[in-house]
Amino acid sequence: MKKHWKILAGVMLVATLATACNEGVKVPTGQAQEDKQQRQSTESLVNNQPLPHFNYSQARQNFIELETAMATGVQSTSFFFNQGAVDPIDTCPSIGVPIPNTASLSNPQQVVTDHNQYGGGNVAIGQMDPIGIYVPSSSTGTFVVCVDAQGKAYANYWEGFVKTVFAPAKWNEQTHKVELVGPPSFAFSTKK
Repeated sequence: MKKHWKILAGVMLVATLATACNEGVKVPTGQAQEDKQQRQSTESLVNNQPLPHFNYSQARQNFIELETAMATGVQSTSFFFNQGAVDPIDTCPSIGVPIPNTASLSNPQQVVTDHNQYGGGNVAIGQMDPIGIYVPSSSTGTFVVCVDAQGKAYANYWEGFVKTVFAPAKWNEQTHKVELVGPPSFAFSTKK
């Protein structure tokens, strides 16, 4: 009989401990359950179908080369178009790439603290450029640094669309296309 009491006491102790351990655990319901399922689904996909890994990316290499060409100011040719017109209204040998008038050397936003009756917080508002004007948020305005016949650079601003190629080029009026008339001015790679 003493044996039965010892076994019963042991079972009761285990049951009490199990109940005590589970009291702090809440069963997820509603949004929490949905979040848990979404997390499990995402983990399953990531584990079973992980993102691919590449030791080399041609797209990344070309972008590195493009940024290098932009930064070093290689020879280019730019064509200025009116919307709806087949032929450009102007063309020029140029340096580098066109610069949109929405570009800015300084951050066009500044953070200010908004103190209000609800507590406030930090907010981003527009900030003037160092020259005292605000950069437009959208525009087709473009600056092109053209080169004249004597090799002197001048800025050409155009509110229309600009096409620029990194090579000497001309406009073919019969085909209405840009034609290269010399070798490319920058060596882009085509494969590793």
